[in-house]
Amino acid sequence: MNERVYSVAALLAEVNTLLEQGFSGIRVEGEATNVNPSGRGHVYFTLKDENAAMDCVLWASKAQRLKFRLEDGLAVLVRGSLTIYAQRGRFQMVVDDVQPQGVGALQLAFEQLKKRLESEGLFAAERKRPLPALPNRVGIVTSASGAALQDMLKVFKRFPFLEVVIAPATVQGAGAAAEIAAAIDHLVRSGRVNVVIVGRGGGSLEDLWAFNEEPVARAIASSTIPVISGVGHEVDFTIADFVADVRATTPTQAAEIVVARLEEQDRRLSDARDVLRRDITRHIRLARARLAGLAGSSGLAMVPQRIRLYRERLRRAARLAPALRAVFESATARLDNASRFLKRLPARIAAGGHRRLLASRRQQLQQLMAAQTRGYSTRIDACRRALDHLGPARVLERGYSITTLEGDTTPIKDASAVHGGQTLTTRLARGRVRSLVSSTSTVTPPTRRDPAAQPSLFEDATPPPGSTADERSET
Repeated sequence: MNERVYSVAALLAEVNTLLEQGFSGIRVEGEATNVNPSGRGHVYFTLKDENAAMDCVLWASKAQRLKFRLEDGLAVLVRGSLTIYAQRGRFQMVVDDVQPQGVGALQLAFEQLKKRLESEGLFAAERKRPLPALPNRVGIVTSASGAALQDMLKVFKRFPFLEVVIAPATVQGAGAAAEIAAAIDHLVRSGRVNVVIVGRGGGSLEDLWAFNEEPVARAIASSTIPVISGVGHEVDFTIADFVADVRATTPTQAAEIVVARLEEQDRRLSDARDVLRRDITRHIRLARARLAGLAGSSGLAMVPQRIRLYRERLRRAARLAPALRAVFESATARLDNASRFLKRLPARIAAGGHRRLLASRRQQLQQLMAAQTRGYSTRIDACRRALDHLGPARVLERGYSITTLEGDTTPIKDASAVHGGQTLTTRLARGRVRSLVSSTSTVTPPTRRDPAAQPSLFEDATPPPGSTADERSET
């Protein structure tokens, strides 16, 4: 039995030594879960299978070397050493390398980046820029010593006036993606080109990997001028191919696409030149035929005589100029005299009989307005007297009254609308009477209208039998 007493730190240090000696450089396969990248670049995750799980950490220096993104649910094979995190006493594995199971790391990284950029819309057809109709200034991003550059230059030699700007960049190995992206940005910002070709020759997936990295894809997507991607061979597809505005199967085909636009313009110019030449030749032939026809005609012989006739008419017109000027001056003087006469004419007319006519018309208008005013006043007085005669106040003067429920202004016409205990207000010609209803009775109206049964306004109204009321006078 070991009688030694350990401190916690000493015990964990000794266990760590045993673990590192016995379990260093081991490989473990499982499913990555709870992947949690930290702000410092470290990646913490859990490696598990059907029966167990353990914590793992991938330091930032090792995580930067991964070509793919570690995600939850990914089956991986990890290599590292077992240790205990002393601050928490937790068992964990420090991972040195991670490899995906079932698919290569580069292929997995390719699929992950492709899916992410596609979800952002970088592959959408609507954002593709059309090539210019006359791409006379081309920028090339490729290796300055590669065969791809020489292949493209051979194609461009078919058009000597085509300006080619080369932005050399490393197209393979560490740092190649950053150089390619910087070269693209340089050509775009320079303003010297109107189309950019990005390409290199064929190779393995590792050789072409620089064109599958995100910096190159972002540089192509942010370019304000069209970009043609010509990477590898026909069977090779890169992220740059999906983001570029036009994909070419090889660098040579990328150059052919540019030259094809120029050849199309050249054909159009050639066709237009031929059409123009034919039209000019046809017009010349027609003009010569007309000239030949006029040479023997009698009308052409009369041309000198007609010229002499027109010259004589011009001389006569020149002699007529002073006479026409005198006639114009005479007409101008007569017009001025007539204008001054017309300005004095209204004063003469007003001084005559028109003034008396206006005075007569004004007097007639005043008389007519006075007569109409008197007629309207008479009609208004008659209407006022009729209203006074028919108004409720005049009816009250003859002994009638108006009864309403207290607080209401609607006259009561039917005893059934009143019940015992209600207070009535009766308006007389002079003053009001408040009554408390003790009971009511109704009278059945006659079946037909009998003028004789209608009470006269000049007869005394007698209350129906059986109705009584307590009355208090308000005057």
